[in-house]
Amino acid sequence: MCPDCRKNTQLRNIRLDHKSKTKTAFSDFVETEAAQEEGESSEYISLRSEPTALMSTTQLATFHGKRIESHVVLTKDGYLLTLHRLRSPFLLEDGNDRIGNFTVLMHHGLLGSSADWILLGPEKSLPYLLSDGGCDVWLANARGNYYSRGHVSKNVDSLDFWNFSFQEIGQYDLPAAVEYIRKVKNNNEQINYIGHSMGSTAFLVMLSLFPDYNKFFRIGILLAPLVYMSNSEGPLKIFTQMAINPPDQLLKLLGAGEFVPNRKIPVWIANKYCKGPELYCLNPLLFLCGVIPNENLWDRSLIARILYHIPAGGSTKTILHFAQIIKSGKFHKFNNEREEYPLSQVTVPIAVISSSDDLFATIPDVLRLYFSIVNPIDNHIIRGKNLSHVDFLWSPNADSLIYKKVIHFLIDGLNTNSSKINEFI
Repeated sequence: MCPDCRKNTQLRNIRLDHKSKTKTAFSDFVETEAAQEEGESSEYISLRSEPTALMSTTQLATFHGKRIESHVVLTKDGYLLTLHRLRSPFLLEDGNDRIGNFTVLMHHGLLGSSADWILLGPEKSLPYLLSDGGCDVWLANARGNYYSRGHVSKNVDSLDFWNFSFQEIGQYDLPAAVEYIRKVKNNNEQINYIGHSMGSTAFLVMLSLFPDYNKFFRIGILLAPLVYMSNSEGPLKIFTQMAINPPDQLLKLLGAGEFVPNRKIPVWIANKYCKGPELYCLNPLLFLCGVIPNENLWDRSLIARILYHIPAGGSTKTILHFAQIIKSGKFHKFNNEREEYPLSQVTVPIAVISSSDDLFATIPDVLRLYFSIVNPIDNHIIRGKNLSHVDFLWSPNADSLIYKKVIHFLIDGLNTNSSKINEFI
């Protein structure tokens, strides 16, 4: 057998093995942790009766009546990532498409996964709105989450596996996804990018480090981007003074590799820095973002899905990296304030959407980012609608307040006057 043929066969076998493992990784992970951690909380246990709480991305999409595929992508540094692809039910020739035959790559936020985008359900989730409108939608999964826990040589239980921050997600994960999509599509069509939270961070890291990738994108739409964070509020700020040289005690609390691998913030920390029911304060993402769900808006079924899908996994190094940029007020590499990511290299047209009620991606910080962008389209600020950092995904009004604007940017954004600032009041 020729050397290249042997290499391709080995790679195919690795991908098939990873794909078979990810079929059960989500349910096994959640079930195991649920059994270990929830004995004391009858309220938490009762949420498990929600039929969709323990469904994976593919199971949820299938349950919602959508066509979905799983693709395994190999990064240059050996991580095996899962890309989920939603195939549009409409073809251009039948005249039924309403948005356009766009290719859209979407990346989740901090501690999230591809499931985040579809937890809102079949009628309002952004990937479904895009897919039903004719778009070819690809949902990324960052290294370390439920669907991307494979490596060609590193064990997921080793500290070496978790030695990454959002820099590696931008440096390795996103380029691998872009190259894979271009290979599958086998054309020169530009990709439209939508990133929430850390998904925006990784996008700007990629384009600043690899300017040649700018030509592969038609537009970037950043939802609540985490780039400049000097005005961020919430419990993440308590880690800022220890983020560069974290003491062993802190790493013992947070996890030396994976961030809180038991999926729960220690009770004493939650009680000290979070005001609200323990059910929410113990959740790592809601804790860090300072979000207590509005139960008048989030129904119990949605709450169940969120609490059982979030956190989907991430590294402590990622959390510390964000803490470092909160402290420094700069957008820089891990443990190195002097090496800022050169945003001047990002030439893709960029639209930004933010909220006045987001304590994590604040208006002043997002404005600073917007005015640092070489090719800005619009900065859309939503005021007075109680949209927190996670409500960009899960607000029952997200379709009308946010996604309608996202679709507008996809269709007409490149025709919008540059350096425009709109506000939704």
